[in-house]
Amino acid sequence: MTHSTHAESSIAIPTAGHSRTEDPISSTSASQETTPQSTETTSEATTTPAPTEAVVHLGSKRHPESKHGHYVNSQPPKKQKKRVDLIKPEDDLLNAEYHFENDLRKIKPYFFKYQTYAKGRWLGRQLIEVFNTEFRDRDNTFYERAIKDGRIKVNDQTVAQDYIVQNSDIVAHDIHRHEPPVAHLPVKVVRQDNGVIIVDKPSSVPVHPSGRYRHNTVLHILMKEQGFKELYPVNRLDRLTSGLMIIALSVSKAREFEQMMQKCEIKKEYVCKVVGRFPSGITECHEPIHVASFKLTLNTVHPDGKACSTIFELAQYDPVTDTSIVYARPVTGRTHQIRVHLQWLGYPITNDPLYCNKEIWGLNNGQGGITEEMEKELVQKLTAKVEADDELDFAAATSAAKEGDEGGEAKEGEEGCSTHQAEFCKICGMPSRADPEPEKRVMYLHAWKYRAKEWAFETDLPDWAKETIEREEDVQTGG
Repeated sequence: MTHSTHAESSIAIPTAGHSRTEDPISSTSASQETTPQSTETTSEATTTPAPTEAVVHLGSKRHPESKHGHYVNSQPPKKQKKRVDLIKPEDDLLNAEYHFENDLRKIKPYFFKYQTYAKGRWLGRQLIEVFNTEFRDRDNTFYERAIKDGRIKVNDQTVAQDYIVQNSDIVAHDIHRHEPPVAHLPVKVVRQDNGVIIVDKPSSVPVHPSGRYRHNTVLHILMKEQGFKELYPVNRLDRLTSGLMIIALSVSKAREFEQMMQKCEIKKEYVCKVVGRFPSGITECHEPIHVASFKLTLNTVHPDGKACSTIFELAQYDPVTDTSIVYARPVTGRTHQIRVHLQWLGYPITNDPLYCNKEIWGLNNGQGGITEEMEKELVQKLTAKVEADDELDFAAATSAAKEGDEGGEAKEGEEGCSTHQAEFCKICGMPSRADPEPEKRVMYLHAWKYRAKEWAFETDLPDWAKETIEREEDVQTGG
């Protein structure tokens, strides 16, 4: 799927605008992993069709600090946090060897020393607990052995697994990395001007190194294949979300755009495909959101969560599929904000693997929120599912290894197998994984438009949105 992208004018830095609170920009070098943050922020594009009814549906009460869905910031802008590079990007990219197979971009397994300063939420916790709760790559037994063998160190020293993580600790892990593949689609630079680039991100490709991904990310692909030296994302998109991103080429330019974000000078608009008939007109949701599990990147509506506001507008309802194309203009920038608010309203994104799953969330699929007890059970279910998937990979690799010893081969269509031979890595023992199916490489959520005072960018509507709108237009016109 391709999107033609056009710009109305060159980029300039506006100086006026209304102030509101936004998440600060994180300078993401190739050396430091950061907590994934979604910046699904707001946009009110002038080309959006007028609502069919002059109705505002308040999906939830507006936060007392907000006005017309926008948050007023009476505090001074947050300062850019100082970051220290532990690995030079040019050195890190030397071991990035891409190859392409089955419409996927793959990366050859490589040795890597992951290093990071201890995050605030790690402080005061045992080292083994941090790895078990924060990382999904391996199980408890693996991390216990890695700490004991000195492959996981703190401040370049071997420590016990019950070591208490302290402020300013540098945690390091020597590992043989097997990155999951991503869709073999171009990371298109739409525009480069005035110290920033505008990028059209394909679905399935993460923005920055995090979790299981490092080289199969937007930043590293741009560095490796297009020669960029330093990249600092102004906004971020979820891995499965496609669409426009703003990436600064220097820290100073990132700070300028941070100011623009905080002054509400950059608007964004998303388009999504949801379950059911979405209400006509404007629907606002102002439910606070908190992180239910950092390890699972799971977020839920919670009374003690951070203030959060999203404005939705129906574009088109399709009675054949009982789905709706909806415009979303998030005001704040919380992780999974659009997805969580749509779930809470009862109209989840149709193919959202996390927030549209009744087997996990129950018959109501999280509509209207869940209790504290239900949230705990949910985290346990999802954790068990992840562990079960890992065990299935292990079992498939074990079976393939036995068949290989007996001169046999894993057959396509058998459980845990696809078109590849499941096997263990001879270096680290990691079981191989089947390639993701095409339908699991995309989610129907797309960052469609960006607009500031002196410039605007947009992509064509993605195919899944265009098909619905054009089909209904044909029905209405008798075409």
